Formats: sequence, C-alpha cells, structure tokens
Amino acid sequence: MRRLAPWQWLALLLLLYVGAAEALRLWLGLVWAERLALLLAALGVWAFINGRFLFASYHALLASARVRRLPLLPEPAPGEHLLVLAPHPDDEVLVAAGLMRRVHRRGGRVSVVYLTSGDAFDLAAGSPLPSREALRRLALRRMVEAWRGLEALGLPRASAFFLGFPDQGLFPLFTTHYYLAYESPSTGLRAVAYPGCYRPGLPYTGKALEATLVELFQALKPTRILLPSPLDAHRDHQATAYFGMRAAAFLGLEGRLEYYVVHGGYQYPLPKGLHPRLPLYPPPRGRGLPWRRFALTEEEVRLKERAIRAHRSQMRLLSRFLLAFVRQNELYSPLPVPAKEALAAEEEGWAVPEGREVL
Repeated sequence: MRRLAPWQWLALLLLLYVGAAEALRLWLGLVWAERLALLLAALGVWAFINGRFLFASYHALLASARVRRLPLLPEPAPGEHLLVLAPHPDDEVLVAAGLMRRVHRRGGRVSVVYLTSGDAFDLAAGSPLPSREALRRLALRRMVEAWRGLEALGLPRASAFFLGFPDQGLFPLFTTHYYLAYESPSTGLRAVAYPGCYRPGLPYTGKALEATLVELFQALKPTRILLPSPLDAHRDHQATAYFGMRAAAFLGLEGRLEYYVVHGGYQYPLPKGLHPRLPLYPPPRGRGLPWRRFALTEEEVRLKERAIRAHRSQMRLLSRFLLAFVRQNELYSPLPVPAKEALAAEEEGWAVPEGREVL
C-alpha cells in the first residue's frame, strides 16, 4: 500500500474534522424523534451486518451445553479395523479424521472406500461450465487430494479404495439404474474409467456397486464401519447409506455400523469457519438419533485441520464449511434413523385418529 504524503494526511484530517462538525451540527438540530429514528436505523444496519455472527455464537453456546451431556463413544480397541464409506473425497476427514488417527496410533487398521471421485463439482473444475474432460481431470485431482489427506493423518495410500462411480449419480443407481447402466451427465461415462480404481470397467449400475461393497466387506473384514445416515440432506450420502446397509445386512454385519451426517440442514455446522475450541453439536436433521461423541486431543484436532486443507480443490470454494468440522469432537450414531420411542407418533407419519382403524 502506498504511503500518504504529509499534505495528504493534513487534507484527510481536515476533511474528517469538517465532516464530524457538520454531523454534530445536524444532530443538534434534530428533534428527539428524529434522533431516535436515526439511532434505530444505525442499529438496524449494524444488526444486518453482524446478526449472523451473533446468532451463530449464541447457537454455539447452547450447543456446547448439549454436547457435554452426550455419552462418549467407546475407545477403539488395539486391533480394530475401521472402514469408512465416503461418498466423495473429503467426507472421510470431515467426519472421522480424529477417529482414524486414533485407530492407527493404537495399532489398528483403517480403510476408506470412496464411492465416487467427486467428478461432478463443476465450479471446482475451474469454470462454471467445464468440459467433460475437465471434470474427469478433477476426479483424478481429488483422488490425489484424498491420498494427501490420509497421509496427513499418518495413514498409507494403501488405505484408500476408489470405486469410481458417478458423483451426483449414486441415488439414480440405487433407484432407476440398479440394473441399467447410468450415463453421468457430467463426464459422459457409463463405466468406471479412472486409473487407480478398485474395479476398472464396472458398469455404472447399482447392482455392480452393491456387489463391490459386499466383496470389499468380505475381503477387509472390518470390525467397525462408518457410513452416512439416510437422514443426510445430500442424495449421494443417502444412497451410500442404503448401499452400505444392504451390503452389511447381506453379510450379517449390521451390528458393526456407525452413522454420521455431513449435510445436517439449517446451515450446519454453525458457526462457519475454523473454531477448533468449539464442540461439534448434533445436526438438526439428525434430531432423535442416539448420538455419541468422540473427544479429540489437541494433536488430533490439528491433524484434522491439516487433512481437510489437503483437499485444495474444495477449500478454494468451501473452506468455511469444511473447516467448521474442525472441532473438539466427532459424532456418531449406532442407529441410521431415530428409534420409534424418540419420535412423536405424528412425526413418524403413523398418527391414527382416535377411534379409527387403519386397514
């Protein structure tokens, strides 16, 4: 920044003096009602600028009290094998960087299965209307960023398993394209094509994806599986939950599932940005779930931030959202949806008018 000359400083001070004197003269000439209206207008402008910050701080204060009452997640056993199902590269470090680090430090094993390579995030590809080739290159970049994020936690690259199915296409794979191949509108691909994927050439079908998860579960034999809750607002996360639960149920592994939420609704998590001394509170969309908190050490919080920052393509656009997950704890639920006892009958959609029967 260019320094001001002495005469410029003098002119600036003179201008400020004249402005302040004129404002004071006008203020003294106002009646009390006009002064009150001016003060209210100034207060309104201030509240408009700072209101979101104040609300977020108030919300964080209330959430802190709630989080302290949550039960603790049991510590990972020394020989535990943790498997994390991530719809996209970066989801795994947002929800489980601390837990993955703890399992690894205690001599356990960590595996991360990425269902997609995040090849549909157009803005992260460098332009609002990127070419299909640019989005394919983005997928390769995000796979490298996933490796770097795991390495920041001390995990080897061999911990990552990339399946290469279409970003923003997992829900159609579970519904309309379980048997029929799906063509990604972002990349134009109809089959797994990225180098380094677990099974190149697999068609974009729900059946192929589910069979791959069953194969991985059988081969890796995890003792704990983290996957999204179906209550997550993102369709890819919902579909990952459905595929993961079906694969686990096929093998009788339902008791090893733990659920997380990333897209929790209502600007979750608040406040945005980096707040490593605040707790992570249960998401609004996860209301009624039996959440358990996993408390992180200072080192784990620091490494979690480093792992998130490794996803540079996402940090350019979503840094305040991503860094908001760097908190004092992580949250997991043993149930995918609230138990019946946790919800009122009308919230479940099964409320029956008194004196009537449902046929």
